[in-house]
Amino acid sequence: MSEPNIETEKKRALIAIVISSFGLGMAFGGYIPLVALWLESKQISFSNIGLITGSASFGVVISAYFSPKIVSTFGYLKGAVFGLSLAALASLAFRFLEGDWFWILLRIISGLGFGLHWVITEAWLGQIVSDKNRTKAMSLYTSSMALGFSGGPVIIWFTGFLEMTPFFLITLIQFISITPLLTLNNIQPEKIVDSINSPFFLTSSAPTIAAGCILVGLIDLSLISLVPALVNRATHSVHDLAFLLPIAAGVGTFLLQYPIALIADRYGKRVTANLATVIGILCCAAIPFFFDYLIMPLMLAFFGCGLIYSIYTISLSRLSERFKGNQLIAANASFIILFDISSIVGPLFAGTLIDWSLKFGLSLFLISTGSLYLLISTIRAAQEKTIAPK
Repeated sequence: MSEPNIETEKKRALIAIVISSFGLGMAFGGYIPLVALWLESKQISFSNIGLITGSASFGVVISAYFSPKIVSTFGYLKGAVFGLSLAALASLAFRFLEGDWFWILLRIISGLGFGLHWVITEAWLGQIVSDKNRTKAMSLYTSSMALGFSGGPVIIWFTGFLEMTPFFLITLIQFISITPLLTLNNIQPEKIVDSINSPFFLTSSAPTIAAGCILVGLIDLSLISLVPALVNRATHSVHDLAFLLPIAAGVGTFLLQYPIALIADRYGKRVTANLATVIGILCCAAIPFFFDYLIMPLMLAFFGCGLIYSIYTISLSRLSERFKGNQLIAANASFIILFDISSIVGPLFAGTLIDWSLKFGLSLFLISTGSLYLLISTIRAAQEKTIAPK
């Protein structure tokens, strides 16, 4: 195949993966509040709602661990299609079954399916993009999923959450998200991949990449789940911020990824990630001090969350730059395992600090995690200068 044709095929694959990820992000973004609201309407306790909704993360971790074996056996396309189909069926079955254990099991299965698509499409994208366009391509992938996630709750606003309709619609969206991938049967990397020996091998082989992934994982779900509750608990707050802040954060994540990718390509990924960490953390840490205003906290969430999530994009770009060929899907699996474990642990630590201090707890959590990332990044930069050839 000629070089122009190869480039055309790669662009087609990029577009298909981005569209598929947008659909899955929309389904996932709508499904999380749908499940929580439907369970609450059945008088399920908040602790059980948290357990049921959060159990999907365990499914993601399981799928990430076994994804190299699945891809090696069935290939990228079949693995991703199987994951989406599994997530869609589990999402629909959730509405028909009763009982905490059934719900937990279905959420784990749904997370497993979602995780397979997540791991495989990220690694697939990393295999087909060139080093020149790597960060920009990853920013499009991240932005599409963020945009879908932000638009997902619109489904509930139109349909409500008590009837079957939103469950059917979200299931349908997941099946529709399969169709772009079906056009890529002839644009797949080879099936042979390295298995993942340890889910944490990135922490020793690529500490800065792992630290970036952990940083965003710790902060992401902590902000989404705790800031709305913090708004309602704070005195003299503008209560509309409880639902406006997550929207501002999602829009900021969508709009800022590509511009920051351009900056990273021009001035360097490490420098850009460090600067984004400092500004992003400071913006988000300032949010609790402006709950009695409307515009200021929304601006802080827009820029803060957009900058923090760009660290995920940059880290993902560095991952596919560092690990090539057979190693990439195993590295990507480790990346997502670290992210999801951090998403489980982050809200626990952040919530504990908020219980200690409503005003300063969240800010202390954010500044601590950001400082740890900057420390690791600085140490690794110094080590790389020391071992660089003279």
